[in-house]
Amino acid sequence: MRQKRFLLVATQQILFLFYLILTTFFYFLAIRQGNEGVTFRFLGGGDDGMFYWEESQKIAAGQEAILTSIYPLIIGNIMRITGIESVYFIRIFNYFGFIILTFLGLYLIRLFYKLEQIKLGRDLNPIYTSKILMLLSFVCYVSLFMNISLSINRDIWIYSFYILSLILSIKVIFNKKNRFLFLILLFPSLWLLGEFRGYALASFIISIILYLLYKGFLKLRRPILTLTAFITVFGVYYTLFMDYSIPYLDMSLRGALNYRHSAITLYSGGSQMWINLDHPFFPVFFINYFHSFIGNLIGPLPWHLSGISTLFIFLFETIPMILILLFIWKKRNLLSKVQIYVLLHAFVWIGLIAVTNDNIGTATRLRAVGWILILIVFVSVYSKNRYFKKKII
Repeated sequence: MRQKRFLLVATQQILFLFYLILTTFFYFLAIRQGNEGVTFRFLGGGDDGMFYWEESQKIAAGQEAILTSIYPLIIGNIMRITGIESVYFIRIFNYFGFIILTFLGLYLIRLFYKLEQIKLGRDLNPIYTSKILMLLSFVCYVSLFMNISLSINRDIWIYSFYILSLILSIKVIFNKKNRFLFLILLFPSLWLLGEFRGYALASFIISIILYLLYKGFLKLRRPILTLTAFITVFGVYYTLFMDYSIPYLDMSLRGALNYRHSAITLYSGGSQMWINLDHPFFPVFFINYFHSFIGNLIGPLPWHLSGISTLFIFLFETIPMILILLFIWKKRNLLSKVQIYVLLHAFVWIGLIAVTNDNIGTATRLRAVGWILILIVFVSVYSKNRYFKKKII
């Protein structure tokens, strides 16, 4: 027990040190590129880091700024309050966001075991094993540390607030104690999530609605009928109401598909999947959408390989995630209701990305929330499976 506890603490500290070294390393590389340490442009790619930095400087100086999210407002006010106008200071701020994300992930694992009421007695090894595996998966998840370390973007806070909101919603839905308190805490967390990225809030709300519908349909015990009904309803929406603008997002399905098509036109080449979703015939759309969903979930697929970068992602991310998903499917009988709920959030997140995104590089950045949730479920199921095997022996 002590060895596992020591190994957990040691792995955690190594992970934190690893990410601190990485963000510092890329900070100096970005300075050498002439980007003030804001963004290290890797393989010709760019992001919104420089935009956030410029707008946050305006806020720190008390000037008007363009606010596409709450992120530049937060870092701008932090600089104004502290008097420290430094890119590295903002990188450290985001680094603390990663520490928060890690602790939230560890807490979610413990919550799984607590709500499942698995009688471990004094044997906490399965929990420690799950946590250690999660930390190791964060070390091996290349796109995650690239997203966090290359620039001063807002992504880490989207990940953190999504998982925080997820934990609070689990407390509301699955825990009988203090539900009202956790519901009150959930609202500001969701508000911040939406202020960082409206799409993230939409994904969260859709996931909750689908889970409640899933619970209702589960009582019917007719999965094929349920799936057919869902596809039929979406087919009617696609055919008759695709021009209807969805409140809050202020975008229709056709608008989302036009956005996707414009991205293909403007940034053609590179790591595009070349999947056309703008088709008048719903069955063709559905087939192409399924292709896009799989591509955004585990891409690049073999036919998407176009260079060294996509080959690298295929070898070190696609293949491991395929094995992880196969393991979860094989051991699906070990999934608790809470873990199914978490996986639903992951797949809805990917499902929304699949509507608007056709680029593999963008997919590796956007799907991080879904992958983090899948990894947390995987390490828990893997450790639980080992625990039960040892009990049988």
